Amino acid sequence: MRLIVCSNSAPRWQDGAGLLPRSPGGLVPLLSTLLGRHGGDWVCTMPPDDAAASGDGSVDVTGLPGGVTLHRLRLPRAMTDRHYETVGVRLLLWLFHYLLDTARQPEAGLAEAWPAYEAVNRAYADRLASLMTGSPDEFVLVNDHHLFLVPEMLGRRAEHRGRIAFFQGLPWCEPDYFGVLPAHIRDRILTGLLCADVVGFHCTRWARAFLGCCARFLPGCAVDDGSVTYDGHRTRVTVAPFPLDVAMVERLRGEPATARWRARLEREAGGRRVIARADRIDLWKNLPRGFAAYRSVLEREPGLAGEWWFCAVATPPGRPTERTRELQSECEGLVAGLNERFGAPGRPAVSLVYPDLPTTRNCVVAALSGADLVLVNPTFDGMNLVAKEALYLGERARLLLSVNAGAYEQLAGHVTPVHPFDVEGTASVLREAMASGTAPAERAAARRLLREQDANRWLDRMMGVER
Repeated sequence: MRLIVCSNSAPRWQDGAGLLPRSPGGLVPLLSTLLGRHGGDWVCTMPPDDAAASGDGSVDVTGLPGGVTLHRLRLPRAMTDRHYETVGVRLLLWLFHYLLDTARQPEAGLAEAWPAYEAVNRAYADRLASLMTGSPDEFVLVNDHHLFLVPEMLGRRAEHRGRIAFFQGLPWCEPDYFGVLPAHIRDRILTGLLCADVVGFHCTRWARAFLGCCARFLPGCAVDDGSVTYDGHRTRVTVAPFPLDVAMVERLRGEPATARWRARLEREAGGRRVIARADRIDLWKNLPRGFAAYRSVLEREPGLAGEWWFCAVATPPGRPTERTRELQSECEGLVAGLNERFGAPGRPAVSLVYPDLPTTRNCVVAALSGADLVLVNPTFDGMNLVAKEALYLGERARLLLSVNAGAYEQLAGHVTPVHPFDVEGTASVLREAMASGTAPAERAAARRLLREQDANRWLDRMMGVER
């Protein structure tokens, strides 16, 4: 099989060693694993802070071991800023997580930014078209909301028409909310995706929301449980949640940096039991409600602060906005207030832990493997890798998981559900979990489930191959 993938995100690599997946999951590690096994081409955007990012429209081509070739697009900074931040973050990222301020957004400036979004998608389509042959063993995988128009732009080139799949790593919102988009953008996104042969999601809920949007906004389309037929073309809609790379988790668990973090966190716990969470400081991760729920628990039973430590590992988003900066400030204020009321000198009730970038994954693995309880309560999340890591790593921890995380569908039989907008409900579930444990059989079954998943099985789902 010949694999061609594209993503806005760029991978890391090392001369002589090829691609270097560092995380146990997520888009870039998954694509790195697949290309490492199959070989092929990866089209991505040159990071704007890269010294070679001249923005002249050219392509930096790098050959790596294993038959992998990287094609990094050098695009003008003004174009990529409008594509990524104005459309990708402030419109689409917030839309799919139900975070738009609909009294003010979408904003009038979108009309100026949308042509840049189209231009970036066209640059990707041009490069992909130059690589595609249309052979039966060729599979083109387009990823995430930055590249919604690429399938349509490729589909118009009949001479290069091979099998094209699109994967949406974010949630997909319901038709009423999707309808806040300007009609020409809304319809363009849907018709662009329906030029792909396959559109994939992390869970059934997001797939059904997409099908509902097609049925609502595209007159003449035929929708069933697993496909959409529009303008004479049938698109299969599938559910293919990202797997956890168990081998990578085990490597991280055994690294010296993880041992150092484990020792540091044990010192800070000071013999107390540990509630852990690990998140980027993103709006939908719902950190403030998690802290508010714990505050409610301690207000009822202040003595628990002497028995438990809440360890919140936090990492910054790739490109912070004013809203994420405000969120970080809010979280720090909540933690300071909790510690003022319930902490003691040298023994904070709650800690925000900011790991250094090179050892971020080691810190997360150390926190999750040493926890007695893990809270994962996003308002909405495409999947949520931390939930899978917590189930695999935790020796004794119960996992409290938001019903709005995409991972909940897979893991429902092994977790305690949390309704993320209900602070007092979360507090009640949290307090009950603090008083109980997890049966070893439950954890063993969860680990078996996670071991059965791998990158090749994920790719089979996207390709419609049954094992």
